[in-house]
Amino acid sequence: MKRALPPRHTEAGVTLIEMMVALALFALIAGAGFSVLDQVLRTQRQTEGRLEQLAGMQRAMYLFNGDLGFAQSQSLAYSDDAGMTLRRQDARGSVALEYTVLDGVLTRVLDDGRVTQPLLSGVQAAEWRFLDETSQWQTIWPVPRPGVLASQTATFNPRAVELVLTVDQPGGLRGLLRRVAVLPGEAQ
Repeated sequence: MKRALPPRHTEAGVTLIEMMVALALFALIAGAGFSVLDQVLRTQRQTEGRLEQLAGMQRAMYLFNGDLGFAQSQSLAYSDDAGMTLRRQDARGSVALEYTVLDGVLTRVLDDGRVTQPLLSGVQAAEWRFLDETSQWQTIWPVPRPGVLASQTATFNPRAVELVLTVDQPGGLRGLLRRVAVLPGEAQ
């Protein structure tokens, strides 16, 4: 005679098959959640890097505008060899400044080379233009005049200075950065 098995109660537990199905579903959900979290963290790192690069660009352009805003009369000059030079007035008195690109970095040089301040990395090229008294853009400053000595050429600063940087930062921003700084009337 066969013995009958006692009836199974639903509160008695789960079978091995039910446990395996539950673990498989948990593993799928955990894997999907990990993938989403990993993508969010990767995007956040990229965003923070770009925000730091943008902040660096803003700082560089802020200094550029500030220096030109306090440029002393007849102090601005530009040559391909030296970059743009000027003298500005601050609390210490008159300070000599130079903007140039050194090894792919836009650099601000103070006090005749004693202080070098890197402003923006990844600079492939820099183009300068200067707005003269006739509202014409010039590529050098002071503009040489035929029959006039170089020491007598610059009697004023340009009305505005345009700086166009070709930027290619590793893993970051690429393209042109253009800034036009208008010099104050008394510095022109």
